[in-house]
Amino acid sequence: MWVSGGEPTLREELPEIIEMFYKNNEIKDVNIPTNGLKPDRIVAWVKQIRQNCPELNINLSLSLDGFGDTHDIQRGVPGNFYKAMGTLKLIEKNFADDGRVLKNLATVITKYNENEVEDLMIWMLGRFHLSNHIIEAARGMTRDDGVKVLTEPTLRALQDKVVPIYNVYGERMAEETGGFRKPIARFFYLGFIRTLYNVRATNIDHPTPWGMDCTAGETTLVIDYDGRFRACELREPLGNVKDYDCNIAKIMESDAMKQEIAAIGHGDKANCWCTHGCWITSSLVFNPRKMITQVYKGYREMKKLNRPLNISEELLQSIERKYALDEQKLVELGVRN
Repeated sequence: MWVSGGEPTLREELPEIIEMFYKNNEIKDVNIPTNGLKPDRIVAWVKQIRQNCPELNINLSLSLDGFGDTHDIQRGVPGNFYKAMGTLKLIEKNFADDGRVLKNLATVITKYNENEVEDLMIWMLGRFHLSNHIIEAARGMTRDDGVKVLTEPTLRALQDKVVPIYNVYGERMAEETGGFRKPIARFFYLGFIRTLYNVRATNIDHPTPWGMDCTAGETTLVIDYDGRFRACELREPLGNVKDYDCNIAKIMESDAMKQEIAAIGHGDKANCWCTHGCWITSSLVFNPRKMITQVYKGYREMKKLNRPLNISEELLQSIERKYALDEQKLVELGVRN
């Protein structure tokens, strides 16, 4: 299950909502994005969810769009960067040995940060023990004009540059997996990431078929804050869960959903191919033959583009000087010694 927003930590009953889906729908994973502005609440809620949903995997995805002022400007909150750093360290302190709490980053590429994304990814990889760091182009409506600056060539160039970073994450994942599954975990991680990024790149300028069916409405359901539901975040509401006794099975089997699936036509009929990672990854998983082919191709590309990456303390400090980070604050937050 993916929680979305706005900022999910503003929803007072969020832990109870997650617990409800865990008990009633037997969800195995939940992804919670956050801006990191409420560290104590985040830690308390994760502890509560871990206690009440012991078999649930929790993916905490912190939004981080750049260093210092870059992040604060893009997010519109002064001091957000250092607040987010403190939140991440607090999460590490409380859940370092908990394999069911994964710590991820998400960076949206815009005109404000396109030239510092690679440095940001290297620095975060070196200063924190993260599970993953996703980058994506800005989409939909934006607060300021001219924010969307990426084209397919520039996005592909950036994705190629950060391949060594993902190889380190792949090695980290393999180490934490252990046993005979090590190479399998690394293979699927690298191949999956590359496939996702390839599909995104081909769709950034205009809708382009993914090379697999879009399964929106068949394998995905969006529930809005007020109970309205959709097949896809980018399409119109089809009804309200209250009209179906809050029964997801009834919703998925409803005439409204069947008509929507037909209108989408696996993406071809509606020509609504997009860059949305949730729907690309879901569609990929539920197209197993295409998944194996594309993941293998993606893995081969990652292997070919990989190069040695040495993240030394000297490199990390040089990045901190380059972006004028406050050394004292970083020390106080426990980010560096």
